[in-house]
Amino acid sequence: MAVCSLFSVGVSLPSVEEETEKVIREKFKLTPRFEGIVPPDSRGSRTSQLLAEVQLQNVLSLKPSDALFAVAVTPYDLYSDSLNFVFGVAYPFKGGIVSYARLLSESTELFLSRVRKEVTHEMGHVFGLSHCPDPKCVMHFSNSLADTDYKSEDFCPLCKKKLASAMKQLGLF
Repeated sequence: MAVCSLFSVGVSLPSVEEETEKVIREKFKLTPRFEGIVPPDSRGSRTSQLLAEVQLQNVLSLKPSDALFAVAVTPYDLYSDSLNFVFGVAYPFKGGIVSYARLLSESTELFLSRVRKEVTHEMGHVFGLSHCPDPKCVMHFSNSLADTDYKSEDFCPLCKKKLASAMKQLGLF
C-alpha cells in the first residue's frame, strides 16, 4: 500500500490524528505514517491566523521521497489570500492541510465528523477532484460551518467515479 505522510502543524489532538489516519486508510487506500510535528510558520500571518499555503509548503518540503502525498492537520486558524478563513487547502497530487480551529463543538461526535469531512474533502482535492455542485457531496465547497454540517462524509456518485479513476491511474487499486 502506498504511503501518505501525516504531519501536525503545532501539536494536534490525538483524536484528530486518529480520525485523519482512518480516513486516509479507509477512503483512499493509503498507509498513513505520522512523520512528526512541524512548528507553525508566521510568514504571512495576520492577527490570530496563519497563511494556509505557507504551512502546506513547509509540510510538502518535509515529505519523504517514499510517500505519495503529505497531509497535515493543525489546531491553528488558517486563511488563504483570497478567503478570510479556510478549513483547509490542497495541491492536486501533492498534499493538503486541514485546520480544525473552526470545527470545534461541544459534541465530540459532531467535531470528529467535521474533521472527517474536511480531511476527506482536502484529500479529494489531492486526488484531483474539484468542488461539486451537490450540497450533500463531501466535495461541495463549505463557505460556513453550516455547509460542512449539511454535507455528507461521502462522495456523490459522480465524484466517487472521478476518485476511482484517479486512484486507478495512480495504481492504488
